[in-house]
Amino acid sequence: GRQGCKIKALRAKTNTYIKTPVRGEEPVFVVTGRKEDVAAAKREILSAAEHFSQIRAQRKNHLNGSLAPGPNSNIPGDEMCRAGQTTLQVRVPYRVVGLVVGPKGATIKRIQQQTNTYIVTPSRDKEPVFEVTGLPESVEAAKREIEAHIAMRTGGGLGEEEPSEFSEVFGFPPKMYGYAYESDEGLGDSPTFDPAGLPWDGRAVAHGDSVASSPTDSLGSGPKRGKRDCVVCFESEVVAALVPCGHNMFCMECANRVCGKLEPLCPVCNQPCAHAMRIYS
Repeated sequence: GRQGCKIKALRAKTNTYIKTPVRGEEPVFVVTGRKEDVAAAKREILSAAEHFSQIRAQRKNHLNGSLAPGPNSNIPGDEMCRAGQTTLQVRVPYRVVGLVVGPKGATIKRIQQQTNTYIVTPSRDKEPVFEVTGLPESVEAAKREIEAHIAMRTGGGLGEEEPSEFSEVFGFPPKMYGYAYESDEGLGDSPTFDPAGLPWDGRAVAHGDSVASSPTDSLGSGPKRGKRDCVVCFESEVVAALVPCGHNMFCMECANRVCGKLEPLCPVCNQPCAHAMRIYS
C-alpha cells in the first residue's frame, strides 16, 4: 500500500512485526510474533496477493479491450483505473464482525472476489468498520453483499434489533450485544473483542425449544432437541457447556478456545469459566 499503510494496518491487526522485502531482493515478507498471530498475518498477506493478482489480470484484459485509453489520452491505463477507485467504510454491530469475516476469512474473501474490491477487516480493539476499496460500483456491490450476508444469517440488517427477547433469554442487559461499545475506544476499561467471543445472532433465540431458559436447564434431561449451531462459529453443532455458568451453546472446539484464554469468560453471560464439558444427549 501507499507509504506502507496496508502493512501497518496488518501489523496492528495481527499484533505481529512484519518486515517487508526491499526492492531488488527476493519478494519475501518476514513475519514475527505468536504462532497463531503469524498464521493470521500469513493468511491476510496471501489473500491480498491473490486479490491484487486478479485485479492486475482484469486491468490487463480491460486495456486490451474496450476500456483501453484512447489515442489522445496521456494517462497510463493503470493510473486511470486507480484514479477511479474509492474507499467506503461499512459499519456493522460488534456481534456480527466474526460472522462477516467467516471461518478463516472465507466469507470476506468471497465478497472481495465477487465484487473485485479489497476489504480491510477491523482489528479486535477497533471500531467495527470494514474499509472497502475499489471502483465506486464495486464498493457499493460489496456493501450490499455484506448487508445481505448479515440479513441472511441473522434475519435482520445493519440496524439495531429489539433487545427485549435477547436480554430475557440470556439474562444480561441489551447493551452487551448492540451498539453500546461503538464509541468507547480509548477508555481504560474498554473491553477487548476476540472472534471466539464476539458473534452470536438471533438464530439461537428464534427457536424457543433450542435455548434453555436458565443455565441449569441446559444441562437437564429433557426431550431430545434438534441440531443447534454453536453461538460462536455458527458452523458446528452444540455439544459443550461451560462450567460453572452452564451455558450449553458451544461446539467443543469453540468451548476449549474460550477456556484456553488468559482470562476465560463465557461469551453469553460474561462470567469466568473454569473448563468446558461435553454434553451427551
